[in-house]
Amino acid sequence: MVQARRKGKSEPLVRGEAVVRGVLAATLREAARAGYHGLRIEDVAALAGVNKTTVYRRWPTKQELVRDALLSIAGAALTVADAGSLREDLLAIARRIASLGAQAEYQGLYRLFVVEGGDPELVAIVRSLRTSFEAVPRAILEAADRRGELAPGVDPKLLFDVLGAALNRRLFFEREPLDEAWLQQLVDLLLHGALARPRTSR
Repeated sequence: MVQARRKGKSEPLVRGEAVVRGVLAATLREAARAGYHGLRIEDVAALAGVNKTTVYRRWPTKQELVRDALLSIAGAALTVADAGSLREDLLAIARRIASLGAQAEYQGLYRLFVVEGGDPELVAIVRSLRTSFEAVPRAILEAADRRGELAPGVDPKLLFDVLGAALNRRLFFEREPLDEAWLQQLVDLLLHGALARPRTSR
């Protein structure tokens, strides 16, 4: 557990990457447990093992803290090195989301958005994260386009929206495992569609 540090006038906003990671991880756990409205900075600080003033120095509001915490989990899910093909990139993202979906914190956060998703502060958080979320799909699709894999007019946001919706439905509504065979079926359906290819005449 990260230990609390003594306050001082020359102290940085938050010392050390380990402290930042600890606070963000504690925020995710507490938000999953208590919900957005029930989340208190004091509880996050206690869970992270730091003084609450340490948290307030870097994140003056709960909204800013939750935003950065959600950005950290999104980054973990969406950061993918170029695997050499669009199929492998999509599978890598799907596997990471499947791994996160097995964690209690991720499931709690999903329930949070289902129950409190219409809250104006949460809506503002999601909107502020949109640019960060869309950067990864754009980069993956640009790499695929350079390799000549893409059909003209493909919308990267729509492709990733459908991928995420299918994964969340399987995880949280159907309560079914995201096994490797199912992930591959999903990605292949997204890439190749359900319609039979027209036969070419000889």
